[in-house]
Order: sequence, then C-alpha cells, then structure tokens
Amino acid sequence: MSALKCDECGVGRYRLINSPFLMKLGRQMLVMPDAPAYFCDVCGYRAFDEDFLASMHYLIRQAVDDSQRRKPKRQPVQQPDARAIPPARQRR
Repeated sequence: MSALKCDECGVGRYRLINSPFLMKLGRQMLVMPDAPAYFCDVCGYRAFDEDFLASMHYLIRQAVDDSQRRKPKRQPVQQPDARAIPPARQRR
C-alpha cells in the first residue's frame, strides 16, 4: 500500500488513524476499537494496516485451534437392539 497516494481514488493522501475494526466470526462479532488504519482524505477509503491484520489472523487461528483441542469428543450414541424392545401390547 502506498504511504502517500490513495489506492482507491489515486488523488487523495493517506493519513494514519485509529479506527474501529469489526469482524464477524460465526455468530460472534469481534470489535477492536483502536486499530491502526490508513484513511484517504479525499474519498474516505479506509484500509487497515497489514501488520495489524496479520497479527489478528494469527490470534484468531490460535484461539480456534485452542478451542478445538479443549472441546470434549462426543461418544457415538448406541442404537438399541431392535430385538430387545418388547412388542407393543395389542388392544382387546
């Protein structure tokens, strides 16, 4: 990403600002209130810092791997034997 000219409009200049970073993860929303981002002063295009995004993806991957390791493994449910079920009573 260019440190001077905007990649989107080609006219504006980027300024480094702190901006909220929002990311949807399944049913959850990850919010980082002060993420470093580049903001164009003409078109308003916002691009987050690549080092910040790389660190966020690393942390998310670590959290997913850790939660999968901690998740208890489910035991398969055994189906009852069809012969073990008594026949239904007949109405008289």
